[in-house]
Amino acid sequence: MGFKLNLGAWNDVFAVPSVVVDNYIKLAGGNNIKVLLYYLKNAGRVLSVDEVSQKTGVNPDDIQDALLFWEQTGLLCFNKNDIVPGNIPLNNENPYISEHEQITVKPEKTETTLRSIAESRVQLEREPRFCPKEIAHSVRENKGMDFLFKGCEKIFGRTLKHNEQNSLMLITEETGIPAECTLMLVDYCFSIGKPTPAYMKAIAVDWLERGIMTMSAVEDEIKVLREINSLENRLKRLFEMNSAFSKTQKDFIKKWSNLGYGEEMLSEAYQITLDQTGKAAFPYMNKIITKWSENGIKTKEQLEKSQKAYNEKNQSASEAKSSFDLNLISKLINEK
Repeated sequence: MGFKLNLGAWNDVFAVPSVVVDNYIKLAGGNNIKVLLYYLKNAGRVLSVDEVSQKTGVNPDDIQDALLFWEQTGLLCFNKNDIVPGNIPLNNENPYISEHEQITVKPEKTETTLRSIAESRVQLEREPRFCPKEIAHSVRENKGMDFLFKGCEKIFGRTLKHNEQNSLMLITEETGIPAECTLMLVDYCFSIGKPTPAYMKAIAVDWLERGIMTMSAVEDEIKVLREINSLENRLKRLFEMNSAFSKTQKDFIKKWSNLGYGEEMLSEAYQITLDQTGKAAFPYMNKIITKWSENGIKTKEQLEKSQKAYNEKNQSASEAKSSFDLNLISKLINEK
């Protein structure tokens, strides 16, 4: 008499390397895990991207990104059309990073170790090249980075993608902007619907050049940015514009806002511009607002008072000229 062990679902199991949990469980993201598990389960089969996408629900582009992620970790390697296990020898300090690939902890940045603004700007504008090992090590060793990544995941409501992780690493590594300030930057970008790495890096460059590096300075700057963004939206409706403002137009709006002009006065300047040019000519409008600022005209009441004084002055000058002309004519007549 014999017996058969029936493990049910456990009859069909496959192995998952411990390194996946030990080193990358916080960084991998749901899509990366799904793709890896599907490939591990179907080892030995040729899998098309379409099949993997259909079975996992992962977008084809994200599948490619997931495979690249696992290749960069060293867990997988691409050999022609095959995906094979990567060579991850043991190491006493970290059993999943080889001796030659062991990450060196970077010293905390100080005033004397920060790169110059020009150098940092160049670094921010380059394509990020942090591999998952570097990112994982930074998150483990740097409480600020761990705080930043967790905070960003709460804002996005999901695990960060690899390019997003790269951009956050680039911003914090190359600018010295504190993690809490970077988190405020991400929150602002997300609130206005522009949480892209490119937009976040552009703001970081601007902050770097203007020395906005503390929480109080960032709070003040974000308050200004929100006001300008709100003003831009109102002006788009006022100007009946369907397209977004150009960079030059946004610079004009920012200048007007900094001068203290809101929607009411900008509406007045816009109407004058339309009357004179027949279109929303920002350079012409800027001349009007600059002249008002030079003359201390900040409100509609001050504008009306100034216009009234101007009209009365011109009327007086016109009447004086008319009176002079009549006297002259009378004199000429009498001389005859």
